[in-house]
Amino acid sequence: MKKAVIYARYSSRGQTEQSIEGQLRVCHKFAQEQDFIILKEYIDRAKTAQNDLRPAFQKMLADSAQRQFDYVIVYAVDRFARDDGDYGADKKILRLNGVKLLSATETIGVNADGTENLGGILTEGILVALAKYYSRELSKKVKRGQYETLQKGTFLGGNLLYGYKVENKVIGINEEQAEIVRTMFEMYSKGKSAFDIAEVLKEKGITNQNGRHFVPNTIMNMLKNPKYIGRLEYGDHIIENYYPPIVDRYVFDIVQEKIAANKRSPARLKAKENYILSGKLYCGYCKSLMTGETGTSKTGTIHHYYKCFGRKKKNGCEKKTIQKKALEDIVINATIKHILNSEVIDGIVEQLLKIQNEQRDTAELTLLHKELAQVESYIKNLLTAIKRGIITDSTQEELHKLEEEKKVLEEKIVKAEYDTNTYLTRERI
Repeated sequence: MKKAVIYARYSSRGQTEQSIEGQLRVCHKFAQEQDFIILKEYIDRAKTAQNDLRPAFQKMLADSAQRQFDYVIVYAVDRFARDDGDYGADKKILRLNGVKLLSATETIGVNADGTENLGGILTEGILVALAKYYSRELSKKVKRGQYETLQKGTFLGGNLLYGYKVENKVIGINEEQAEIVRTMFEMYSKGKSAFDIAEVLKEKGITNQNGRHFVPNTIMNMLKNPKYIGRLEYGDHIIENYYPPIVDRYVFDIVQEKIAANKRSPARLKAKENYILSGKLYCGYCKSLMTGETGTSKTGTIHHYYKCFGRKKKNGCEKKTIQKKALEDIVINATIKHILNSEVIDGIVEQLLKIQNEQRDTAELTLLHKELAQVESYIKNLLTAIKRGIITDSTQEELHKLEEEKKVLEEKIVKAEYDTNTYLTRERI
């Protein structure tokens, strides 16, 4: 008997466990009729076929290398993949491992006895193209439906932002949490850092919705979140007043300006003196950032130095200051000695050119040409099908979409080819 395995999958949209049972029933019936022995079932539940990053699917591909089965049976090719690139690549992996793909409900390029089906090759190409079209069209419809739902102010689900609550699918303000959010914005607008805010909240015993203390990164993400002024950014759409505003827009804008200013000047200098190690210097004891500081002695002399900015003394750190000029001289002299010589510079140039060439050879341009070839192949298949009278209601529409996609890809290739000619030269580097 011929040895085979079954692969079944259902997505999360409108499908349930019964969908798997139906697929398996049809596949087992097909196997029995064709005298197959089924060694194993690989099942992915609530997994999309828009990519092949599915646990059971990847396990099936890996197991095919053991050459313990000769066929993979699916209910239909769209259960295997809905992306033409993944379909071709993953089917090739099976072929290299001596395994053939069969559909229990469709005629594709391989017959049940393992022989090639020339007519099925054409049909298979059309089926994969239609699966890709259906997947993209469904995705657009779902996004369109979600956007309409958002326009009505209905909560779609998922993690709820701190400061809000949901009642009857309508988002409202959690006043207790909202007051904490306003405090964060007010403190930052008055010059406090995210570290300062985190320390204050911790001292007061204030935690997030998971019962954990706020950390600086979380606070920074909250301070940059436009949802607190009511704005939801959804794909290419911006929906105003989707969330009830918690923070005044004027305060929000002030905070964004301060965030931008602090990003440009991470060391938060207190003087116009140029601290060349700002943002690059870390304490050798506690690993915290060291910042440039300016102080004036009792005699009126101005001193410039670097100081550890760690929140706590640890690992021997005493937060001592280091004179700016002395430390910068050490770094500059070491740079001149170990970096700014022709031998090291030539090595750096070689490494940069190597990285640049590798990226240019394997990146966007190669991928675009591959995608274009696939699109042209599907256009050819559809045109052949139309000439033979194999036409469905969506064939002409799919052909039009593929031709539009081809045009877009050709334009991207022209731009990418131009970009590859603007790479840095050895002399420029």
